Order: sequence, then C-alpha cells, then structure tokens
Amino acid sequence: MTRPAPTTIVRSGSAKLKEDGLRSWIWSQRWVILREETLSFHKTQTSSTPAGLVLLKEVINVTRTDLKPYCLEVETKDGGTFNLALESDEILYGWMDDIYSRSPLVGVSNPTDFVHQVHVGFDAISGAFTGLPEQWTKLLTSSAITKEDYANNPQAVIDALEFYTDVQKGEDELDPFAYGHHHHQQQQHQSSNLITFPRINNQLRSQTRPNLIPQRVAPVPPSAVRGIGGPKPTRRPTVQASTESPKPLAPVKIQAPEPPRLDNARTNATPAIVGTAKPTGRALTIKPTIVPTQGNDQPPPPIPPKPSEALKKQAEAKLKQIRNSDLTEAQLLSKLRMVVSTQDPQEIYAKIKKVGQGASGSVYVAKDLKNGSKVAIKQMNVKLQMRKDLIVNEILVMKESPHPNIVNFLDSFILFDHSEIWVVMEFMEGGPLTDIIENNNLKEDQIACICLQSCKGLQHLHNQNIIHRDIKSDNVLLDRQGRVKITDFGFCAKLTKQKSKRETMVGTTYWMAPEIVKHKQYGSKVDIWSLGIMVIEMIENEPPYLNEEPLKALYLIATTGTPQLKKPERLSNELKSFLQLCLSVDVKSRATSDELIQHDFLTKSCKVKHLAPLLKFKPLIK
Repeated sequence: MTRPAPTTIVRSGSAKLKEDGLRSWIWSQRWVILREETLSFHKTQTSSTPAGLVLLKEVINVTRTDLKPYCLEVETKDGGTFNLALESDEILYGWMDDIYSRSPLVGVSNPTDFVHQVHVGFDAISGAFTGLPEQWTKLLTSSAITKEDYANNPQAVIDALEFYTDVQKGEDELDPFAYGHHHHQQQQHQSSNLITFPRINNQLRSQTRPNLIPQRVAPVPPSAVRGIGGPKPTRRPTVQASTESPKPLAPVKIQAPEPPRLDNARTNATPAIVGTAKPTGRALTIKPTIVPTQGNDQPPPPIPPKPSEALKKQAEAKLKQIRNSDLTEAQLLSKLRMVVSTQDPQEIYAKIKKVGQGASGSVYVAKDLKNGSKVAIKQMNVKLQMRKDLIVNEILVMKESPHPNIVNFLDSFILFDHSEIWVVMEFMEGGPLTDIIENNNLKEDQIACICLQSCKGLQHLHNQNIIHRDIKSDNVLLDRQGRVKITDFGFCAKLTKQKSKRETMVGTTYWMAPEIVKHKQYGSKVDIWSLGIMVIEMIENEPPYLNEEPLKALYLIATTGTPQLKKPERLSNELKSFLQLCLSVDVKSRATSDELIQHDFLTKSCKVKHLAPLLKFKPLIK
C-alpha cells in the first residue's frame, strides 16, 4: 500500500488551544491541521502560515485531560505541552487516535520531571482567582466587582477584565479568537478584508473623552489603570475551576427568549423583558405593518444623485488600492489626492465658531459663501492622525452612502502645504439627542419618531453591509426641523463575504451588546441592541448601569443580559414589544432593521416637525 504524502491532510477543525510557557493561561481559538508528520495551529482557516507547529516524531504522549469537558493533551520530548479543547467525545477520540497512530515515540518514554504551568483559574473555596496577570489583579482589586460576582460568574469577570484592558490600550482590532459555537470543520473563519473609518466626532461636543466613557457624569474608571506594567492579555482566557475545589463553578447561563414570530396576530400581554433582569419566555409577536408616511410630513433634504456605474466602479477600484495598514504621511497624501477637491476651501467657506476640540483636530461651524447655508468642518492635523489610511477609507465610503437619516458628507480638501485635511459635512444645528434627553421629557410618539428615523438610517447602512458599532444618543443628531440623522462613523466596519461576522471589540461600554463583551462573533444586530439601549435612555434619561464604573458595567452586561426597566408599567405594550425585539440576548431572536421598521410601535410616530419644539432650550448659532 502506498504511504500518504507528508503534506496530506489527515484531519482538520476548530479547537481552543492552550500552550505552556508565557501563554499558559490563555485559551486561543485556532484552526488545527493534522498531517502525516505534523500538527499545526493556524489563526484562521484561511491562514497559510501556521502560528505553531508540532513534529509528530517528537510527540511522546497523547492523553485526555480534565481542563475542559473534551480536552486532549499532546506532550513533546522537550517538555512542551499543547492542550486542545474540542466539541464532543467522538471528535476528541478521533483526534487522539489519529495523532497517536502517527507519533512513533508515544509509549516509549515519558519525562519524570514535567510540571504544568499555572493557568487562570477560580478557587471556589477561597473565592479567589489564580494565575491572574498583575495588571488584572490590580484592576480587580480597585473595581466595584465583588467576590460574590466572582463566584456567580468567574468567566464574565475575565471577559470584562480583558475587554477593559484592551480598550484602555486603544486596541480596537485584535486577532480573532472567539468564533462562537460551530460544528466541527464547518467553521468559516474570516480574512482581514474590511473597511473601517476614522472618527468624525460629534459636531457639538468635545472630542477628548475616552471611548469607554459616555458623554455625561459617570463614575471614573479604577485609578489603578494608569501606569500599570505587566503583560497585556492578547487572547481570551477561559476560567478553569481549581482542582483543589470540590465544587467547581460553571458560568451562569442566561436563558434567551424564543425567536419572535412575524405574523398577523397581535397581543397586549406584557413581555417578560420588563419585569426581570433575566428574560425568559416567548417574545411578543409583532404585526408587520407598513409605516405610514404621514408621520413624516417634512420632506427629507435632497439626496445627491447616485453616481454612474462607471464612477462607482472607479471608486471601488480606488478603495481596493487602499489597504488597512499604517500609511506614511507621503502615502496618505498620495491616496488623498485621488479623492479630495482641489479648490481652496477658504474661498468657499467662512468659519463661524469652533464647537469641538480633540487631540488630532477641531470641529467648526462654517458658512457656505455661495448660499449662506451652515456646514460643519472637521479640521484634522495630518501628523497627529494615528491611522492615516482610515481617513481615505471614510471619505470614499461616505461618498457612496448618502441618505436622509445619515449626516451627509459634502466635500474634503487638503491645504496648508498638505499639513491639514478638511472634511465638510452638513451641519445639524439641533445637536445630539443627548441634549434633547437631558432637557425634555420625551413622549412615546416622539420616541417613536426618533426611532423610526434612526431605523431608516441603520437599514440603509445594514443593506450596504456596514455596521455602525457605536449607536448612542451622542451619535444621533437633530436639525431645527426635527430631522434625525446618524453621525460619527469612527467605529464603522464593512462586512464582506469573507468576513460576514466581526470579532473586534469596539463601541461604548454602556450601549454595548453582550456578544461583544463576551468576545463572540457579531453582525449588524449589535446596532439593534445599542438602539434599544438608546430607547431606554429616552425613557429613563440615562442608559442602564451608567452609575456603575465601566469595569462593573461590562460585567453586568455580560451576566445580566437584557436590562431591567425601572417603571415598565408606565410604558405601552407596543413600546415594550419594540424593546423586547431590540434587546434580545439571543442574537437570532433580535430583530433586524428591516423588521423593526415594520413594528407597530413606529406607527405611533409623531410628525417630524413635532420634534422641533424639543430644541427650544438651544440658542441659535448666528
């Protein structure tokens, strides 16, 4: 019988890998490939270069361990160990048999002085974690997370710690490591082919706040965050119960509601969401209703004509030339020349007032010298841009995404010897929804009107496979006529066929969907969750957990799931049903933007012009 070639793939599939050494406390999601002579570990299924490699001729032992339910351990003659967590007994023993039969040294000899490295664990007797990095220990000590929280859900504590430190470090694009639960060999890993946009900040607010902190009074993060050394976790660890503990604690699982049915039956029952912190039972059925247009009597602002197919293909070709990597200043300017206007903006616009200041630029209200209309100008210093390539991406994409419920891009310029970039957008004089919430008590028909317009903007983005990823009241603006528009595309991501789900962790803590905090894959429905949190803002004047420090808020989002309303009895059944569909912990049960637009609650929308009186508190900018 002919022996298979060394490169022949014997078995492959997704597994969680824990190695010894410096990474002994981390479980990383990997695509594992067994060939006739090697066992290799890849970051994704499409990665050609392995992140790790084991020669089977050096393997001396293959055994099952109890680190995880379906876990095997591979030992090599130099004392190295590799633990693989799989999905079932059948898969586990399949891997063991195939590795064993191809490892000539297995059973010959075993080291007598091998010692396992310490991994992150939780001792149920002492109520303490073991093996935590120093940075996490200090964070945990100074946080509001209690020992009772540790015991209730130790994995959620680790999730919160990792997420918090990642965002504090400013890393919003990490290597993929959480892929959800997929069947063996059916996992579709994604490439890094995506589009992200630089942050065009709120036109009427300071731009200096950290991304984790909302734009209002809230508890400060733990003081121990600043100036802490020690290793930074770069992959998601999974908490293991200590072997010294007689009763290891498993993470608490939250029961998710069943998927809603979109049929013609309508119910007036109060959904389970509003009375409990852990949603149970069936989500309310909703009646598909075409939202009448009379609720929006104000004509939308004119939309720029769609570019011709030739121009569109030309823009797409330009976009493909721009890779998501760090550009030098010269490279940035070269790319920008392809997309910016060549005129001098100072001959077109006259600045009126500075309304925002950030580390890398300022925002001004300006007047168009031709017609006297006001615009917003984001003025950016090229040298201070951390990710120069993203500026070009944003300009290209915004040109292709005009919509009545999205703050529209008007033009862009390079000036002052190529040291500054100006991005011109329409000016929303009413300012952010945050200000409207703080200065008014919104009625349900007004909330419905704001939601309807926001949903239309999200529907437009989602239909182009774009996720906003930072929906909140600070990023929803109003004009003087009551028109509502989404802004701030700093965290947007483009979904492609190769990357139908995202794994990066961005957004603002209190509006963040549970699947992001738990490091799971996510799609456009994270925007729907954030919309639901924004609705709670409009009802209760603040998002859930705002009075908690960010680390504790992350823990609560991961463990509590659907937030509890303070006074649900004051709300209509339609509004509670709308919230139910936005804030379903089960992503499959959460509504899409297409479904939300048909919801009964939005038929209660007032006319757009009836939002204008909410802006009486705001002085005009002359």
